[in-house]
Amino acid sequence: MDPVEVLRSRLGFPAFRPGQEELIRAVLAGRDALGVLPTGGGKSVCYQLPAMMLGGVTVVVSPLVSLMQDQVGRARALGLRSQCLAAVQSEDERSSVLRSLRTRRLDLLFVSPERLSVASFRHSMRGVQPALIAVDEAHCISEWGHDFRPAYRAIGGFREGMSAPVLALTASATPAVRRDVCTSLRLRRPATVVHSFDRPNLWWAIDRVPRSGDRLEPLVRRVFRARGAGIVYAPTRNAVERVRRRLSGAGISAESYHAGLPGAIRSSVQRRFMEGTTRVVVATNAFGMGIDKPDVRFVAHLHMPTTLEAYYQEAGRAGRDGAPAVCWAYHARSDRRLGSRFIERTHPPELRLRWLDSRLRRLAGRSRTLGCTDPRLPRALGREVDEWRRGDALGVLAALERIGAIRGRGTLMLDGVSVHAELQLLERPNWFLSNHLRRSALARLAAVEQLARGRGCRRNHLLRYFGEFAESGCGRCDRCGWDFGTGLPCPDG
Repeated sequence: MDPVEVLRSRLGFPAFRPGQEELIRAVLAGRDALGVLPTGGGKSVCYQLPAMMLGGVTVVVSPLVSLMQDQVGRARALGLRSQCLAAVQSEDERSSVLRSLRTRRLDLLFVSPERLSVASFRHSMRGVQPALIAVDEAHCISEWGHDFRPAYRAIGGFREGMSAPVLALTASATPAVRRDVCTSLRLRRPATVVHSFDRPNLWWAIDRVPRSGDRLEPLVRRVFRARGAGIVYAPTRNAVERVRRRLSGAGISAESYHAGLPGAIRSSVQRRFMEGTTRVVVATNAFGMGIDKPDVRFVAHLHMPTTLEAYYQEAGRAGRDGAPAVCWAYHARSDRRLGSRFIERTHPPELRLRWLDSRLRRLAGRSRTLGCTDPRLPRALGREVDEWRRGDALGVLAALERIGAIRGRGTLMLDGVSVHAELQLLERPNWFLSNHLRRSALARLAAVEQLARGRGCRRNHLLRYFGEFAESGCGRCDRCGWDFGTGLPCPDG
């Protein structure tokens, strides 16, 4: 059967959206493919439809449990036999999913990148050659794979020995990120589709405030005057709760969403927002992936994210129905210092890492191993001692592990944080990689600063960042004739 016929008969769409058909025909022909489609561009169809036609199981690598659960529900609504494997499931539930996999009673299986290295899963996959391996939100390979989820860098190794094509999908990837994704996933001459990043219905604005504390009251006033549902992003859990209380005090129906809330509460907040019972969700960046609410009329950022990739992803959740929507943010000069401190913790300078590596090696001695509960370890980390006791010094150890200086073994809980039980000191750390990651992080932060403080059209700045040519003067940002100073955060047009 032709893919267009399946699209019409089983998915109920009259025609493909731009880019979908080329990607689908590529994987049906056994080719690897990379698709950069806009938010709301129908990325899920690109693996759902092949799952209906290829006959075997399609394995989808997905970043979040909540997103996987949502994807499973949508796939089942289309008649696809769909399951997910997640750590939150009971052992009996996971065993049942693996039995369905081994007995070929699955069309779609959603897993996290970490699941690909689990022995029981790899054992089950040995006798089941997948028909397709899809990587959803593939930009996470570059955005997260070098930092706190190294399993993203290992996805490419999972495909070795398998004949299945690999399909990488994302809504935001610069040319450099696209190259990184192709290299990391070991894509073989992939069919590449990059749709325009322009969202003509979105209006953009960034308000500069003199001091960090001067943004809450303007935010509340604009949300109060805005029309329709919206999302407000804040950088920390405390900031989320502070904004939510102010919005509620102004008579606005608002709820909080962050990782500190129980899963059941987060699910109920998301459900009420999707149903329209709650008008505004105030959230950290934990809220967003898989939020398929078409009528979000505004997305506001209390602080700009540290990368334009994150900003575009989050702001792009507005106006998925094509109707006018507004994206606005606040920025103070001090924000750059906050971003710089984050980079210093995540990607320390090479000299600092070499110093720490040397101290750990002297402490470990000939055994080249070191227990993470060793009372000498905080002293070895020097100025990290206070952060270590709060659980935050794991960043510097993660940086050493990332470049191959150490390897963690086993896990334990320390100050409520899961950490390696033992560290093994390795030879030949990749100091070039540490410098590369630090320079990349600093360049991304500088790009955010240029968007917030530079001159010229906001929209065109974003388009150029993602490698797309843009003409001057969009007419739909605060630099091109739209008077955002009126306090009306949604245009009349």
